[in-house]
Amino acid sequence: MKKVFQKIMAATITAAMLMGVMTGCAQTAAPAAAPAASQEAAAPAAEAPAAEAAADVASLEPITLIWGHIWAADTRMDKAVQMVAQLVEERSGGSLKIDDFPGEQLGAQMDEMENVKQGTQDITMVYGIDRYCPSFTLFNTPFIFRDSEHQYKVCMESDLTEDLVRNYMINEHGIRLMNMFYHGPRMLTTNEANPVEHPADVKGLKLRCPDITAWVDAWSAVGANVTAMAWGELYLALKQGIVDAQENPLGSINDMKFYEVQKNVILTEHIIDYPFVMINESKWQSLGEERQQILLDAIEEARQFTIEEGKKEEQEKLDFFKAEGLNIVEVDKQEWIDAFSMMPDKYENGREIYNAIQEVQ
Repeated sequence: MKKVFQKIMAATITAAMLMGVMTGCAQTAAPAAAPAASQEAAAPAAEAPAAEAAADVASLEPITLIWGHIWAADTRMDKAVQMVAQLVEERSGGSLKIDDFPGEQLGAQMDEMENVKQGTQDITMVYGIDRYCPSFTLFNTPFIFRDSEHQYKVCMESDLTEDLVRNYMINEHGIRLMNMFYHGPRMLTTNEANPVEHPADVKGLKLRCPDITAWVDAWSAVGANVTAMAWGELYLALKQGIVDAQENPLGSINDMKFYEVQKNVILTEHIIDYPFVMINESKWQSLGEERQQILLDAIEEARQFTIEEGKKEEQEKLDFFKAEGLNIVEVDKQEWIDAFSMMPDKYENGREIYNAIQEVQ
């Protein structure tokens, strides 16, 4: 770990010191004017390679990818999957299709990730990958990133995570992290008996969070009595008082109707939920370059959809919760940042990695 980290840190520091240089290839000047007939004749010739390439992809042996995830059918995250499915089928001429299995049909979140590793399903969406990639634990703790743009750059584009996370997942688990879908900042909610405004108020709170090492560690560190349970069990657990509180983005709080069994929405924004879209590596290699690119392009378009719709949705959900009689609690964000500030020191090389994350621009 230390050798790998030192190598990546060196690469990160070097990259930070260098300015990117863009070079352009000289191009032969075009004639000042061309006869209209020549321009019209050129158009079919230019279109021909693209048409041939599309025909080649369409003629490939059809592949259907199984994409399972935890989000309910027709929610924003599921609509993004449906969008990808539609785009890849159209652009591949039907040689690449996706079957969407929302709502934990193929298992709980970590079960589906294991399914992808084993090849019994092809694609899923998970952010808390630290059970499979211990080095990612720090990246998954509260208030590590400045905002969602910073988070995406660190996780998907930086030298820091190239070997430490992305290549590690391929080499050790046969899972490729293709992109991320924006889910939104996670907020704490509690029942009427347990109002929360300050981190100290969390002490002893019976809090459900996903079975993700970093999240369990973080909430336990500030005194919560943490219970990890499956997503589909949470509503009933809140209703029956098995747990007092949970934390999720506003969209999920709405979609799962947690507002019916909670009274307070505390605007902590402690983690930006931005799950990885991941695929079984063997299946990825079986697609070939043309269909790989079709899939990547479609996922990126869907990522932009999750961002645009997600930002719009957040205020709408807050307005709805207010109308439902919930208390919307504004917090002193710095107080919460300070409460979790010790987390990097709990992990090997944690403070060094934390500092490297902050240097990513």
